[in-house]
Amino acid sequence: MPEKINPYSSPSTKVLSLYGLLLFSGKKYSLTQLAQLLRCSKQTVLRMMEQIELSHQAKVESCIEGGRKWFKIKTPLTKPRLSLDVEAIQHLMLCRDFVCHILPQSLREEISRTIAHTTVLLPDQEERSRAMTKLGEAYVKGSINYNEHQEYISLLLNAIGERRVCRVSYLASGRLEPKEYCIAPLTVIAHHGALYISCWLVTDTEEPEVIYDDMLLAVQRLLQVDQTERKFTIKEDGPINESCRTFGLMKGEPCRIKIGFSPEVAVYVRERKWSDDQTIITLPGGGLMLEFTATSRPEVMSWALSFGPEATVISPEDLKDEMKEAVGEMLKNYG
Repeated sequence: MPEKINPYSSPSTKVLSLYGLLLFSGKKYSLTQLAQLLRCSKQTVLRMMEQIELSHQAKVESCIEGGRKWFKIKTPLTKPRLSLDVEAIQHLMLCRDFVCHILPQSLREEISRTIAHTTVLLPDQEERSRAMTKLGEAYVKGSINYNEHQEYISLLLNAIGERRVCRVSYLASGRLEPKEYCIAPLTVIAHHGALYISCWLVTDTEEPEVIYDDMLLAVQRLLQVDQTERKFTIKEDGPINESCRTFGLMKGEPCRIKIGFSPEVAVYVRERKWSDDQTIITLPGGGLMLEFTATSRPEVMSWALSFGPEATVISPEDLKDEMKEAVGEMLKNYG
């Protein structure tokens, strides 16, 4: 029997997910987009739409545009009340403290003020101090100071929201001179304590055309950011961008990787997800074999080398040869 598209979601959970998506986003979605987001068939989406309609909890509106059917929930006349409690504010505090190290000082202060202002809505004034109690912190090595990039980050965030093209000056790693680019910024990515801008490289023309649709720029290497008046569009009926499901921030040709790990690091490796399609085989003596999909071979090499002799690349064979060469070069550094 074939595996379900999404084996971990019950029918009732999917209906609630669909209802919440339409209600809280306020956006319209095509049938294809909803099927992608909920990881189910289009027929299932249509059945769930009928269930929502029959419940009389919301009115689903549909229309035909560009030969496709679109859905959205009609905004209710009675707006839901916002309910805050101590635990909800503490969770916001926890999220803030986990990401503080990658935010500029002014942005950290703005977030803290915003959270503090929400405590005014607590019914019990004595609980305000408890709500603001520090619950956690992030510990990182080699953090980047983004204070001097605050202006650039603000410009890029605004450009993402307004879909505006930016002209940037960028000094890539290993280059002596910066290069000028016209980009369409799509989202900010936090990865290993650093911030990146996922964007399109576009033409410097009135109507921007996409030259390259998978560009990634490190924020700390931006030397100048200028927001233009030109706007770009993202097709609403295009594929849904999901979180990275494979190993690697950089996107190259996907390949299957197989690495053996010693018992000393097996627990660490087993506790974590490295790709959605990973498989782990326990080896005699307590070690394990990890097989996963990667899109960035340099990142795989760097990661495997970080384990020292506790990790051995098994396949593919050419990556194994690259590892041998890298280890040989390292030996030269030690005479």
